[in-house]
Amino acid sequence: MSEPWRRLPALSLKQIQYFVTLASLRHFTDTANKLAISQPALSSSIRQIEIVLGGKLIHRTAQAMTLTELGLAVLPHAERLLNVAHSVFDDVQRIAAEGGDGAVKIGLVPSVSSLIFPSVPELIAERFPTLRIEFHDRTNDGLLKGLEAGELDFGIGAVDSSLPAGLDVFPLLEDEFVVVTRRDDALAESLHLPWRQLTQRHIAIFSKGNISRMVSSMAETHRLSIKAYYHVDFLETLYGLVRSKLAVAILPRLYTTTLCDPELVVLTLQQPQLSRSIALMRATQSSSSTLNDECFKLVLLHLRDVVTK
Repeated sequence: MSEPWRRLPALSLKQIQYFVTLASLRHFTDTANKLAISQPALSSSIRQIEIVLGGKLIHRTAQAMTLTELGLAVLPHAERLLNVAHSVFDDVQRIAAEGGDGAVKIGLVPSVSSLIFPSVPELIAERFPTLRIEFHDRTNDGLLKGLEAGELDFGIGAVDSSLPAGLDVFPLLEDEFVVVTRRDDALAESLHLPWRQLTQRHIAIFSKGNISRMVSSMAETHRLSIKAYYHVDFLETLYGLVRSKLAVAILPRLYTTTLCDPELVVLTLQQPQLSRSIALMRATQSSSSTLNDECFKLVLLHLRDVVTK
């Protein structure tokens, strides 16, 4: 099968513009003057269109010029083609003026916000003042799908078994799992807690993303009877269950960065240790602009500097 462009008719947008203008003015001399071309050039272009389409578009006499039935049928489509072409060209001009597509779309899972804000937006704004930044808050599964589909330029999330093959991964840090409980809970006597001590407790965990899968897989592998009693969507609900003495919460440590509650304590889980790999990711076959690529490299260097401090 031939390439699609080989099947396109041998007509230029200028020729289409000549026909549309002539159909509007209904006069060869006026049309040629408006288009700043000679009348022979205008006539030649109209004949070329007629040859390609296989029929007469205009009926010309000494007194008047009218559109044929074919010309009347073709005109709306020719006008639509020009409107689309003008719109696309306006977009291209805007892209060129802004030095890229005008925006960088960064996806992130909620827990990594502490790595991003406020330093990353400030850094990008300082280095690329004309670049608009969009942040898309997603679950880890949604983040990976967005990167794979090209909806996001790059993203920061967790690497797990569901990672698509078409992503480039740039590791940043290992985010260990912890338990959050009340300070007056007997579990809080030690800052390091073996998983087996949670076997008789009501567990609260996020319902979305890969955290629940990771905990379930670990428990099955090590034959630990740990099951989530509460599945929630939001961090405050998770902490609320802990404050109410209804559950203890299991989650990665990054989620606890902004926890400022004297009633709650964060304990490191061990035996075994469980962590998720946080990485900056983007599609392997990315078609992003040079500006977006430079932005990606800037963010990668900055985040690696942040996590090493």
